[in-house]
Amino acid sequence: MSFNFRTAALHKAALRGAGAAAVSALVAAPALAAPQSGAEQLRLDAPQAVPAQPLEIAQTYVPLVGDVGTGGFPQAQGWYWTLGAGASAPQNRTTDVNVGRDNVQIPVDSSYGGGFALDTGIGYDFGAIRTELTYSYNRASLNNLSASYNGRDFSTNNVSGAINKNDVFASAYVDFPFGRWSPYIGGGIGYSNLSTPSFTIENQRFGDLSYGGFGWQAKAGLSYALSYNWDVYAEGVYQGVSGHDPNSDVHFGSFNNWGGKLGFRYRFAHPAVVVVEQAPPAPAPAPYIEPAPAPAPEPAPPVRGLW
Repeated sequence: MSFNFRTAALHKAALRGAGAAAVSALVAAPALAAPQSGAEQLRLDAPQAVPAQPLEIAQTYVPLVGDVGTGGFPQAQGWYWTLGAGASAPQNRTTDVNVGRDNVQIPVDSSYGGGFALDTGIGYDFGAIRTELTYSYNRASLNNLSASYNGRDFSTNNVSGAINKNDVFASAYVDFPFGRWSPYIGGGIGYSNLSTPSFTIENQRFGDLSYGGFGWQAKAGLSYALSYNWDVYAEGVYQGVSGHDPNSDVHFGSFNNWGGKLGFRYRFAHPAVVVVEQAPPAPAPAPYIEPAPAPAPEPAPPVRGLW
């Protein structure tokens, strides 16, 4: 009887321990194996925030007219106004006059002093080539008359007066731009009117004479662009007027003069407008909505004892 009692007690204790272990495993299993909540899954699955990229600026430029020179300095093309002033130095010239009853022809050499010159007009700039229509004025003093006939000298320094020259020229120029600097050469043709002072030879008075003829000019200069509309220049000038016979008593030889001027040009065009367009902003991201929490799992049913 005692042997059977011990065996039954041991068997009962073993079953009790196994039941307790099974209960502990069933209670701990849901906590260890429970899936993550819906909110946690959304947080983990949601895409990570990407740093905002700077907006790209799209620029659209209306081309500027007249990119002058290799430096690309912009300057207006089209119509412009020009004005210059400086010095004039006429060359000596010979005038043949008929004197006396026999109409003896005597060459009279005229020498002139320095004078001044100016010109103004309107032009059109095509880019590398410019054209101008200008009015030019030159004035210089008459210093000396020299003539001789049959061994007699009619030279005199006792003269006074001035020679005046008025011109209308149509000219063309070629520019060679280097940034703001632009050397140029050119020339023109037109109409010139020349008026001379009176003088006396062999008691014969020759009054003021005026005549018109073919005129021409050649120029070389250097201009500097101050801004889009303004530039200044310095140039050398050589001008001429053809000879003329105003009457039977006088024959004028050609008249030529050197000169130099400083001046400016004003261009009437306006700078082109530069339009800068900005890309539209990126659409704002959709607002993040916190999901509702998942319901808590129901507790596991209690484990009934095996005894």
